[in-house]
Amino acid sequence: MMNCLIVDDEPIARSILEKYVDKTPSLRLAGSIDNALDVLGYLSEDKVDLMFLDINMPEFTGIDLLKSMRHPPAIIITTAYAEYGAESYEYDVADYLMKPIPFERFLKAIQKVGERIEDAPQEASPSQGVGFIFLKDDHVTHKVLVKDILYAQAYGNYIKVFLQDKMLLVRKTISDLEAETSGGLIRIHKSYLVSLHHIEATAGNEVVMPSGQRLPIGKVYKKGFAERLG
Repeated sequence: MMNCLIVDDEPIARSILEKYVDKTPSLRLAGSIDNALDVLGYLSEDKVDLMFLDINMPEFTGIDLLKSMRHPPAIIITTAYAEYGAESYEYDVADYLMKPIPFERFLKAIQKVGERIEDAPQEASPSQGVGFIFLKDDHVTHKVLVKDILYAQAYGNYIKVFLQDKMLLVRKTISDLEAETSGGLIRIHKSYLVSLHHIEATAGNEVVMPSGQRLPIGKVYKKGFAERLG
């Protein structure tokens, strides 16, 4: 399943794309933003696989954003203006959709992105095959078994990683840890990752840990979390 982000200053355009995403089993909506300026900050905290990007936005355009991103996700341009096509493809966008966008055309674009991701060389995760990662707390680097991590919480420029017997304060992002554990921890909130193995129960919009600690389930992560629970 691909996590996707919608970036468009028009509420109606965002609403249509949100409905399309909801109807597409291979997609999960990670967020919907009304301006390009907020995207760089969002991507520094949350990883997405695909971005639907409008071009003609005030202050900071979609082209400005494309120029600013060093490691962008797959990009599908969504615009009412045909003249940006040639320039946008200089940034290796996956597809260019003209508004109003038919659902059938939307699905073809998603298929293109899926094929591109399948063809891309896969980097090995530090935790694949070994079940551990290295986490540096202060001046000490700890070898940590992924299965021993209860949950992690964003804490400014750091994350708190809670283990069975201690807590490590590590300078990295929640998205970094999510990628390193390769599915061993799942996102339930913008600021929280949790291990399915250590969840005691779920209650409403909260996860209950064995210690009684309650962690919030964010609205945009609720559907994906429920799917992982089965």
